Amino acid sequence: MSTPVTGRQWPSLHTPLLYQISRVLVNIGMRGYFGSIEVAGRGNIPERGPVIFASNHPHSITDALVLGHGTGRMLHFLAHSGLFRKKGQSWFLRNSGVIPIYRAKDVVGAADANTAMFAACHDVLNEGGAIGIFPEGTSAEERRVQKLKTGTARIALGAEAEAGWDLGVQIVPVGMNFESVNRFRSRVLIRFGPSLLPGEYRAQYEADPVAAGVTLTTDLQTSLQLQVVNVKESESEQLVRDIEEIYRAELMCRSEVNIPGRTDFQKSQTVSREFGRALDYFQATNPEVLWGLSRRLRRYNAMCKVMKLKDNMLRDEQGPGMRKEMGRIVGMGLAGLPWAVLGLLGNYLPYKLTDLVTRRVAADRTKIHFTQFILGSLLFIPWYIWMFRLAWGPLNTMGAGLLMLALPPAGLFARGYFRYITRRRQMLRLAWLELVHGLRISDMRRQRRALIKELDAAMAEYMATLRTTSSEETS
Repeated sequence: MSTPVTGRQWPSLHTPLLYQISRVLVNIGMRGYFGSIEVAGRGNIPERGPVIFASNHPHSITDALVLGHGTGRMLHFLAHSGLFRKKGQSWFLRNSGVIPIYRAKDVVGAADANTAMFAACHDVLNEGGAIGIFPEGTSAEERRVQKLKTGTARIALGAEAEAGWDLGVQIVPVGMNFESVNRFRSRVLIRFGPSLLPGEYRAQYEADPVAAGVTLTTDLQTSLQLQVVNVKESESEQLVRDIEEIYRAELMCRSEVNIPGRTDFQKSQTVSREFGRALDYFQATNPEVLWGLSRRLRRYNAMCKVMKLKDNMLRDEQGPGMRKEMGRIVGMGLAGLPWAVLGLLGNYLPYKLTDLVTRRVAADRTKIHFTQFILGSLLFIPWYIWMFRLAWGPLNTMGAGLLMLALPPAGLFARGYFRYITRRRQMLRLAWLELVHGLRISDMRRQRRALIKELDAAMAEYMATLRTTSSEETS
């Protein structure tokens, strides 16, 4: 990462008490709601000095909470002015450092109103602060970066120009990668890319400010696309998901394949990002490859659906044994049942209510995580208080307190326990199908092998092209 050289000494910025309290509560909630929040590219996060964190925007307000959690710095977020209409909400947002941005479709004279927004952003950067922004403008469910607005570039270039080009603003592209759009305890990966330096666009800005803004925005778009799974064609999204289902775990299990990433989740996201780029390559150069893969995948998936099987159940050439699977169900079932029952009784009602209400309230899928997070907080906290009071009489204060401490981990155990039992039941069913429909299951495995072989060939062609391109650029 290139670092701008400036003569400025940045002050130790004051973080408002309200922001500090909110951050602590949000961080606790985020760690409870998500299975893990992983950060890649942490070295690209400037510890001090003016910076704009520009992120993709797949999950509405959740993105701001996760981004604030991942940077470790106080962020002044830009949010549309509609969120400031209610007095109480406006007071909270303004005292948390949020800056309103006015959209032409919402406000008459938005351009004039946004003069104050640009001034506020310039003040933050002049003081060495950090801004959080989502340059796509709105949340989108598609697995690609939408066309970026030019506001991020205009803020950064305008601040540099006002300061005589020695401010040293950095724009850090941030990729939000969510494992699931709606699942509790799913994983999140935040990828921080190398900084873009608006100061490097000075000559173009002084000649044509508008063109400089467009160029910087285009470069930011390219940088942001490298941090996420970016599928350019919407009709290809399902094909990417189908390929992920059958081929991602296959690649990750091969010792000869070196996949960048510190954890399995980071490696899986690396593979998915490469799938998206590979599809773009074949879409442009040899779409027949994609058509063939799509036909094979549809046929194979249709057979899995008819037999009520999942692909991961067919990865092993040797099917499960009925005795072994029954032993696992009975053994784990008996050993974990008491702890699972405690977790079920102590958490099922608020967990189920959160799910049911979210289904009714969150019609927009980009808001599911935030709705579950808020509803879960509102339901679980009073539920645990009520459970504490209920247990206080027969168990005394210490016993009731210990029970309360046990309920959250017991709930998580119960969730994993019933998922494990479900998995074992599926494998027991597969063992039964091996006995009564052995030829059909063998044919499905044969089709799967053919699919993997075809995917290997396509990936080899794509990787060879990458190596050739890399060699040409180096020479």
